[in-house]
Amino acid sequence: MEQHNFDVDFVIPYSKQKVKINSDIVQVDQTTIRCEDIDAVKYGVSLVGGAKKPQRKVYAIEVKSKEGKTANIQFSSSKVEEMLAEDHTYYYIMSGLWQNVKKHLVNRFITQLNEQQVLEVGNAKFDHQGFVMPYKTWFWGKTKTTIVPWTSIRYFQDKGMLHIQDMHDGKKKLALSLHDDWNAVVLNTLMHYLWQEQRKEKLQKGEQI
Repeated sequence: MEQHNFDVDFVIPYSKQKVKINSDIVQVDQTTIRCEDIDAVKYGVSLVGGAKKPQRKVYAIEVKSKEGKTANIQFSSSKVEEMLAEDHTYYYIMSGLWQNVKKHLVNRFITQLNEQQVLEVGNAKFDHQGFVMPYKTWFWGKTKTTIVPWTSIRYFQDKGMLHIQDMHDGKKKLALSLHDDWNAVVLNTLMHYLWQEQRKEKLQKGEQI
């Protein structure tokens, strides 16, 4: 069976950016970052204009190296419809990014959780036990933090935000922007993975996932 080629190498018609993504590098015009040096990613499609009648879509993909160097892909459509040519371009680039970059970042998160390290994404801090959640006490309204275990977590997406909450206490909650917070999209994929085959339960017990 022939192996699918996820490499990206073309000029985006709408922005004239030259994009190259393969197992070695992500290159946007004159900026090149080695895949092994990429530490974070963010991407998303935003609607521009009124909420009831948006005028166009803006597509943005950005990667960042361990040293803070960034490569940014951005283009927009002139209208809003389902599956525009620009949508196909975006998914073509994303297939290369997923295979050569994001998959490795998800695997790195899994390895770090297995090693019982503490990870931070946006305002979220978590480890193999669960999420550190802020909450206000009734006494003087002070803000404290507590660990909410994985088995007590619910998560969902809404309007480009990833919401993470204590299913037993709605006051204990976090929200991350999938478009703007580095690696929020990686955390979202990680959570999909943990919610399958009892993985979050195993993780919480200190078992390898």
